[in-house]
Amino acid sequence: MTEGSHFLVAIALGALATGAYILACLRYRQGDFTFLDGLLAVAICAMASAVGYPLVSKASNQAKASALEQTLYTLRVQIQKYRMEHGGRSPLLFEGTLPQLLESTNTEGEPGPTGRNYPYGPYLSAGFPANPYTGVNKVTATTSNPPTGPSGAGGWLYHEPTGQIWPDLPGYFD
Repeated sequence: MTEGSHFLVAIALGALATGAYILACLRYRQGDFTFLDGLLAVAICAMASAVGYPLVSKASNQAKASALEQTLYTLRVQIQKYRMEHGGRSPLLFEGTLPQLLESTNTEGEPGPTGRNYPYGPYLSAGFPANPYTGVNKVTATTSNPPTGPSGAGGWLYHEPTGQIWPDLPGYFD
């Protein structure tokens, strides 16, 4: 059973217990539902939520980590494909992105309209992906390979001479 399903079970049990308590109050007291009964029903729901919140938070972080790994893998594969098709040259960083991955290119890496003269790419047809943790898709140049730390921009770090790319996140390089 996954942690996400543990959360759903906790919520379902809390809702079931609350519903059973309310029905018991209504049945055995002929409809007299007191303030204390309402308070107890809210407390049961609060306890179920308190149990489930850490599970949801951990599942959310795991989803972001998984999305980061998948996005990073896609970026690295597409950069390497570009390099293979362009004589080992890496895509150029221009205004916070790698436009040669977003458009069709010729053998020299010049972007242009898709067709016979520009047969390569686009490599990322849906646009440059955002970092799943920050929501930022800006690419920042780094002079070291691997980087020594984040730039603070929150998107991606790119070492143009080697075509290597990393998430621009604190703690990622520790």
